[in-house]
Amino acid sequence: MNNSGLSISLGEKSVRLIERIGIILVVIFVLWESVVVFQTVSFHDIIAWHAPANLRMSSGVAADTLAAFNLAWVTAASDFSRFTAKKSAATTASFLGANFGLFWFAFIGLFATIGTAVSLNHFDPNNSDPSTVAAKLGLGVIALLVIVLTSTTANAVNLMSAGSALTNLTHRLSLNVSLWIVTIAATLVTFIPVYLASFLDVFETFLDGIGMFLGPEIAVFLVDYFFLKGKQYRLAELTKVRGAYWYSHGVNWVAVASWVLGVVTYWGLKQVTVVATTIGATFIAMAITAVIYWVGMRITRNAAVPATK
Repeated sequence: MNNSGLSISLGEKSVRLIERIGIILVVIFVLWESVVVFQTVSFHDIIAWHAPANLRMSSGVAADTLAAFNLAWVTAASDFSRFTAKKSAATTASFLGANFGLFWFAFIGLFATIGTAVSLNHFDPNNSDPSTVAAKLGLGVIALLVIVLTSTTANAVNLMSAGSALTNLTHRLSLNVSLWIVTIAATLVTFIPVYLASFLDVFETFLDGIGMFLGPEIAVFLVDYFFLKGKQYRLAELTKVRGAYWYSHGVNWVAVASWVLGVVTYWGLKQVTVVATTIGATFIAMAITAVIYWVGMRITRNAAVPATK
């Protein structure tokens, strides 16, 4: 985390350089890990392996976990892809690249974790992080150094995105000041697993929070852009005081209320066992939020138009 803070404090060029070096190294590492995994454990043994019954994740929890993980990266990636020269680079290229990397790395991580469990004849979910897998598979110090560097690249993106968001919320803070604030806050948060619970428990709680807060938020974004604005925003009006998107003193209270109701809906659905363990709460909460926002905006829009005889 400290390396990430140093890199982002040096500016956008530093982040770009680290990202380019990091992505090359992470691809090399994943290829290396793939070879080692299948040299250590056969594909048949991996496919035949089953997790202990008491540690199995239900389909609903899996759906919510995967949804939250990807929703977080969608918002982070959009902070950077929006500056591309071509629309296709921001949409099609980002979609294909993200999905290719996600599925490849996810399956290799899955195989590596199972391979570690098979080779040790013991499964511990806390051994699923890359550094532990690398150590258990005997990949050596170089692999651990690559993991540190690639983790730095991922954290740099997250911190840059968080810093940009904080600057957007309050223009009194410069980007560098915002970056240092979010870096210090994130560093403090990393100590939570040490004192409160295991890394895995904290990470799952974190992903639950991501799904709860980002799912409804993204539902509002999608409805607003695709259905209410017809995929056309007037960019010059976005930052204009009393402009087309000023709403009520700069706040779209219908969007805020829809988001709050979506968060409450997500939390409520997680308490319903049949939902939480089968299809998950994320996409249902997003759908309900989308309907609430669309209806709310239609009602307020019609109310704002004076009646004519």
